[in-house]
Amino acid sequence: MFTNTFFVCPNCGNIKKFRIFTSNFQVINQSPEMGMRIGESDVMPSLRENDNYIECQLCFKKLEYGRAVDIGKKYLQMTKRLRR
Repeated sequence: MFTNTFFVCPNCGNIKKFRIFTSNFQVINQSPEMGMRIGESDVMPSLRENDNYIECQLCFKKLEYGRAVDIGKKYLQMTKRLRR
């Protein structure tokens, strides 16, 4: 996992709270203003080790990791343009 990766939920637009499932399980909090993670839970072992997805904590939809990262990159680029 990259700690600088920013996620955006394409279903509900959540940009703050996500659960990450890989060989481990972790809950993260993000700051849209800073464009980075501001809080992470301790890493816990995942009972389903083959899963590799992100779950939005608002709508509980499973997201493919790559798709959420791509949307997050576009979101950060757009907000930087709007700030200028």
